[in-house]
Amino acid sequence: MADLEERIARLEAESDIRRLKARYLNACDAKDVEAIRACFTPDAELDYQPVGKFGPDGLIEAFTQIALHSPIVDVHQIHNGEIEVIDADHAKARWSLGFSTYDPRDGSFRLIGSFYHDDYVRTPDGWRVSKSRHEPRTIMDGKLGETGVTARSILA
Repeated sequence: MADLEERIARLEAESDIRRLKARYLNACDAKDVEAIRACFTPDAELDYQPVGKFGPDGLIEAFTQIALHSPIVDVHQIHNGEIEVIDADHAKARWSLGFSTYDPRDGSFRLIGSFYHDDYVRTPDGWRVSKSRHEPRTIMDGKLGETGVTARSILA
């Protein structure tokens, strides 16, 4: 019976972590700063290239400067989550991210294909991200204009 309880606990942890990652990305798309902050431990270490390295406060500051008070529209789509539950309070995962952002003011857009490498800890409030690294694999910048679409790779 203990084995069954452990298997159920592991499945519940994986499900909670999937929901946490979705909640974070949906909060980014909705520009919900407090929901973004709530996904991390206060001392989380974030390496979100090409934006920078920072903690949760630095993430919120960068997000506020870049997107919060603008008409920019972001779409984060996460796929292929590989979650490893290490023990009852620790886990790690790798995710594939498809990201697009569009600025209607000038018709510019960016498309990013990347990986997230995350560490998670269980807190009294549930699972939280304690460390996250964004690994861009491709970045395309472009513009929609009267003559069509132009785009260029800024990361091969």
